[in-house]
This record gives sequence, structure tokens and C-alpha cells, in this order.
Amino acid sequence: MAEDPLHTPLRRHSWRERLRLRGKPSVVAFALVLLGLAGLFAWAWMQPAPAPQPVVAERPLPPRPAEPVAPAREEADDTVPEVADDMPGAATGRHDGDSGRPKVATRTAGGARILDVSKLPEEEGGASAGGSGSGGQVVIEMASDLQPLPKAPMRGLVEKSAHGPLPKVGRNGRKPWQAYARPVPRAVLFSSRPKLAVLVVDLGLKAGLTDVALRRLPGEVSMAFAPRGKGLRRLGAQARRLGHEFFLQVPMEPWGYPAVNPGPLTLRSDDVAGNRERLLRLLGKAVGYVGVVSYAGQKFLQQGEALVPVMHVLKRRGLLVVDDGTAAQSMMPELGLVVGVPVLRADVRVPPGLKPAQARALMEQALEQAREGGRALLVVSADAVNLEQLRQWLGGLAMRDTVALVPVSALARLPAGAGR
Repeated sequence: MAEDPLHTPLRRHSWRERLRLRGKPSVVAFALVLLGLAGLFAWAWMQPAPAPQPVVAERPLPPRPAEPVAPAREEADDTVPEVADDMPGAATGRHDGDSGRPKVATRTAGGARILDVSKLPEEEGGASAGGSGSGGQVVIEMASDLQPLPKAPMRGLVEKSAHGPLPKVGRNGRKPWQAYARPVPRAVLFSSRPKLAVLVVDLGLKAGLTDVALRRLPGEVSMAFAPRGKGLRRLGAQARRLGHEFFLQVPMEPWGYPAVNPGPLTLRSDDVAGNRERLLRLLGKAVGYVGVVSYAGQKFLQQGEALVPVMHVLKRRGLLVVDDGTAAQSMMPELGLVVGVPVLRADVRVPPGLKPAQARALMEQALEQAREGGRALLVVSADAVNLEQLRQWLGGLAMRDTVALVPVSALARLPAGAGR
């Protein structure tokens, strides 16, 4: 008779019985897992160690030469360029220079932007700007803060005319000099630190010097193009792509005119009616400029009757005016107050043809005026000596001084009486 498990007394099972009750499949699976792990560890232990790999130091890539392209065609003065919204332009890394010059390419080396310029036109005397590299190549180290400004012209701030695109005040009262100015942080603009603005003038005459000024000087440095310069519209666009606000220089009658002639379209004290036509033709040569700078004008700037109509045109166009300090008896600052045009006058001017020590001494003089008066405007004429001294001087200024370097337009935005 079979044993009834319900009525069988409780007892301890032997190990054989316990193994049978737990079930054979689970035991077999557990054993297989253990065997697999043991085999894996054994295989890994028997593998040979990998041979050490030699360490190869990275070598910097050689500079890539520029890609020559056909020169860009000058835009007609009677056309209005494409109107841009108030948005920064894309930085392409390649910008046009003067007419007939190749485009240039940039590369990065050690965190610094490098400009490779092939076959730059030589300056007078046979020396090219920026020094020469191997194979006749000129290598210009670019400033690290050249962030592009918004494209120009901006919508609502330009009008088409027979003289070309002209600036105008927007319907909301916004003036072109305010729209095209390089921005300055409020913490800097309204701080108690002295303000120093630098304006480089006489650009656009020599391609090499223009490249050096635009690419090697900080973006806070403002630029001004001479009326004799070629391709002013392209140069103005290039300046803005590289972060510089810019001005147009307006030739004005000096003593001894016409034997001493500052250029075509010179404003004259004996032709007040014709000055408006000449001024509008000058203003139509570029777009996106902050304002105008007097060029020569030792006689014209003392003639109030001839100067007042010019100031009214500049007011209507919403422009900032800079008196470069050439004319000691200039009436421009006083007439600016009467007409309602913002006018800045240079505190120190560095003329061309100086020795390095002389140029540096004038820069230090402007720095001292900024410390004493709260602000100063330094105007520097673009020649090889002045630009190199300015580059070195500005580099040391950031290391040793508390004076804030600001664009020229920032001085016109300071509260009335600030620093004066």
C-alpha cells in the first residue's frame, strides 16, 4: 500500500531527497553559469599585454596661402545696396580689400587669429606693411576681439538719391550715427573710469596700411576713410565686418587753395550754393558710417556763413561730426551747439611723418588728458610708424591703466558735462 503523505509523520529528508525535491533544471543552470564565468576569467588571464604605443607630438600645420580672386567691381553710386535688418552679419573669414587686391584667408593658431596676405601692394619706398614671411608672404596677426557689427544700411535709415544711398533719420527718430555706432556696455559707458577714444584717419589710400589698421587694432578703435580713397563702400563694409565703426572724411578748403588741394569735392568758402551738392556726393560714396570728419579746412572752418548750411545738412542726415583739430580757430564745435549737431573735437592729433618716440609721446599726452578730464579723443594719421606705435601702445594700455578704451561715438553718448 502506498504511503499517504498526509498521514505520514514529519521527518528530515536526506540530502539526496532534498536534491530531488528542489529540481534538477535549476541546479544545472546554476552550474553552467559558474563554469562560464570561470572560463571567461581564465581566457582573459591568458591574453598577452598590448605593446606600448609611441607618443607622437602634433606638429602645427603650415600656413595656407591666400586664394587670389578677381577684384570686386565698384558699386554704382546711384544704386541702393541691399537693406539689412538690425542683425549682425555673418563673419566669413574672408573680406574684400581695395580694388584689384586679392581676398585674404584667416586661420587659427594657438587661439590667435592669423591673416595670411599674399602679394600685398608695396608701400612707397618698397616696404610692405606688417613685415614679410617666407616666400614673400605677409603674415598679420589679427586682433582677437574683432566681432562683426550689423550689416548696413539698416531698414528705414537710407534713402535713394541721384548721389547714391544717403543716410536719413528714421521715422521713430533714430539717427544713423546711433544705429551704426559700435555698442558699449552700460557698465563701461557710465562708469567713473576715464574714457579714451581713438580715431585712425587717412585710410583707404594705401592698401597695406588699411589692412593693418582694420585687422591689427582693437575693435574699439574707430576708422575714417579719406575722400581720395578707392572703393569706400567696400572698405566701409569691411570695417564693420571686423568690428570697427567708421567715418567719412570731408575735404574742406585750406589756406592756399587750390594750390593746396585736399581732394575732389572740396567744400569751399566762396561757393556756398555748390557745397550742398558736393557734400551729398561725398555722403553717397558709402553706407553704414557713423558720421563725418573734417579734412584740412583751416580756412573753411573759420567761415561761419559757409559752415552753417553744411551743419544743417549733417543734422538732417542724423550724423555725428568730428573736428580733427587741424584748424586751431574752428567754429565747428560752437556751431554744432547752435544748429543741434553732436560735434566732437580732437584733443590730441598724431600727424604723419613722426619718429616712433614722438608718436608715442603724443599718445601718452592723450592718456594724461583722459585721466585729468575724464575723457579724451586721440586722432592718429595712418602711416606705418604711427600704426605700429599705436598697436603696441594700446596693447600695453590694457595691462597698466584703468582708462577705458571706447569708440568715438561713445563720447557723444556720455551724459552732458561728464568728464568735462
